Amino acid sequence: MIDITELRTTMLDPVVAKELDRFEDGVRRYLAGEIDDDAFRVFRLNQGIYGQRQGGYNQMVRVKVPYGRIEPDQLEMLAYVAETYSRGWGHLTTRQNVQFHFVALEQVPEVLRLLAAVGMTSREACGDTVRNVAGCHLAGACPYEVLDITPWAEAAKSYFLRNPLTQRLPRKFKINFSGCATDCGQAMFNDIGVIGVSRPLPDGSLEPGFRVFFAGGLGANPHPALALEEFTAREDLMPTIEAALRVWSNHGNRDNKLRARMKWLVDTMGIDELRERIFKERKFLIGSSSYPGGLPAAVQEHGDAAAGMGTAVPADLGSAPISGVEFSGLSPYAKWELANVVRGRANGTVSAYAHCRLGEKYRAPGKTKQNDKRTKDKGKSVNRNCNPQAQRSTLQKKQKLD
Repeated sequence: MIDITELRTTMLDPVVAKELDRFEDGVRRYLAGEIDDDAFRVFRLNQGIYGQRQGGYNQMVRVKVPYGRIEPDQLEMLAYVAETYSRGWGHLTTRQNVQFHFVALEQVPEVLRLLAAVGMTSREACGDTVRNVAGCHLAGACPYEVLDITPWAEAAKSYFLRNPLTQRLPRKFKINFSGCATDCGQAMFNDIGVIGVSRPLPDGSLEPGFRVFFAGGLGANPHPALALEEFTAREDLMPTIEAALRVWSNHGNRDNKLRARMKWLVDTMGIDELRERIFKERKFLIGSSSYPGGLPAAVQEHGDAAAGMGTAVPADLGSAPISGVEFSGLSPYAKWELANVVRGRANGTVSAYAHCRLGEKYRAPGKTKQNDKRTKDKGKSVNRNCNPQAQRSTLQKKQKLD
């Protein structure tokens, strides 16, 4: 169990601490009438805080869970925030965020410090920024993945968070990662959708890499994302994403937010010219002082090897053929395991599904519920991801803030 008293005294990262001190001062000045509504709106949105329309100063706090990975102490903190500052529950969004409503504005800085104490943030979960970097809920355990997108999503999250380039974009910018052609991350309606693919080499081996899709989006005028190129090498992925972001930042519509998303550049500029501008930007990005080329530190440290199917014949039923007789003869637990557990045969990871209605997260005595959690346990950490499909209908009815 987390110790709230101890966490309140935790020394935060100096950058984060300064950021939250500044936000708290901004809240104080706003409540004192020293900052007008329009200026404070931009200020709080970049911090991941939405105002509510019921009057007063209640806020919605959107907490990012990058690529759906969450540790046990973080899950406990979300439950504490729900019980102490919100209404006893939170909403899981289709982009792997957790939202808490009716948080008093004067208490928001305290909430953000508690979240930061366990390594969580709401920074840039809203506003004209790079939003939460989402990823496949089976990453690191999917037997079909070409590579594990987990460290790549972590690299993208870390690189663009608080990056000066991303603080005042024309509109929000969404990035999603999938490890295989099944595309659980749903690249087709993201500004940047990254899918793990491979290409054959002259020696007959396969090189893992990516296919990058860009300029997708839904809304009243949906645009399917289009492939930038057939294959993007691993060392070129981060420069490719930054190049696309820079082109859109430079040429996107900053006068009309209804036509500001990257998808509209396809209509105004044309796909061929847009693609060529991204390639040109990527070519000369090497001259940038912050050039992100090569393998990111997260990939070098943790590796991105695929979970794999393995070559041995499994002794359990995890990948055995299913027949009616076989299924009906199993215990209830074995039936659940057969239907809900996905095993990474080569690396020993396990992904398990659990379900809770309405996309809402509660904390009850002795247990915590979360909608469609993925647990990957290798003895060190527990990762839980939201399954977008199970939540979509309810969340779209409740709120369209993403």
